[in-house]
Amino acid sequence: MEFTYLHLDQTDSTNAYLQRKLAECDIRNWVVSADEQTAGKGMGSNGWESEPGKNLTFSMALDVGFLPAERQFLLSEAVALGLAEALVAVLPADKLRIKWPNDIYFENRKLAGILINSTIKANKMDVSIIGIGLNVSQMQFKDWPTHPISLRQITGKEYALQPLLEQVAESIYNKVEILNSSPAAIEQDYLQRLFRYRTWADYEVDGKAMRLFMTGIDPFGQLQLVDEQQVLHSFDVKEIKFVL
Repeated sequence: MEFTYLHLDQTDSTNAYLQRKLAECDIRNWVVSADEQTAGKGMGSNGWESEPGKNLTFSMALDVGFLPAERQFLLSEAVALGLAEALVAVLPADKLRIKWPNDIYFENRKLAGILINSTIKANKMDVSIIGIGLNVSQMQFKDWPTHPISLRQITGKEYALQPLLEQVAESIYNKVEILNSSPAAIEQDYLQRLFRYRTWADYEVDGKAMRLFMTGIDPFGQLQLVDEQQVLHSFDVKEIKFVL
């Protein structure tokens, strides 16, 4: 795929940059990266810690007009799979997991985060802006609950950012394209890489500790788990906390 690559020294956030450009021109297949984001965001109100020039912080705009609006979680699955698959080239595949909904974890530590802003026309998706923060060369992090880790901390190696960016962008594009013909394949692959899938683990719900068994994801992206009494629980983002 031929992408239009644009690199910025600094911006508020690459997602916000592309959202502004969306009102001015056709941004499909643009990839915008930045050395520094002054207002980079994670899911909800979460911030994203990144030393300038050390990591990949970028956004890409893709046309997903073929996807029904009610199935937009499929896009989240495909993007997470694409990012994970690109990283398999440099990391052990069995230690890379997708933590619901779309964080990339190496063992029990967060390696990358994804934030998707989508537009919808009628009952179909339109242009989606996919923001990604991937920890590459940063060696020190604050004591976040997600226990961040970088590629360099894992492997001890340095990585050139632009080639890595191009590999990730291509991998994500290829996975999103599969949604057009075989969404069931994406759903199955997502479950196979899902962190804690079909295992018992500790969670926190409304401040209460719960021991739950993860059974999967519903069509709207809700996380489904059963408790020790075999009662099924479904959760949206922010309704459940993983105890790590």
